[in-house]
Amino acid sequence: MRVDRNETKRLAETANIVNSINGGAIYPTFKTTTEKDHYRLEVSVPSVEPDDIKVEVNGSDLLVFQNIHVADYTLPNILGTIKIAADVELENIYAEFDENLLIVIMPFSEMSGGFQKEIDIYRH
Repeated sequence: MRVDRNETKRLAETANIVNSINGGAIYPTFKTTTEKDHYRLEVSVPSVEPDDIKVEVNGSDLLVFQNIHVADYTLPNILGTIKIAADVELENIYAEFDENLLIVIMPFSEMSGGFQKEIDIYRH
């Protein structure tokens, strides 16, 4: 396998930019609690502008990242990822931002815990 020196240089420059902006790395705190009908994720993100925070579902992962703007470029800086529990209704996940606190609500699926079905066994 051959290493592309230009690509390596670009990755190193990106890492340097991400670590240099705002005086260094940002260390958010993640706290997950279980409520009556949902999981609640609280992410403390001090000194980050709300418009620069992004939340995405990718398969069974929830990604929280910050967009960093440098010159004409926008660089994603992943703040953290968590595994989404199997009992979450993925399409109904939503987030809100309030005073340096990102709150992500992951509602339980209506099918979780309450679905029951007898399975027919076919014979050949």
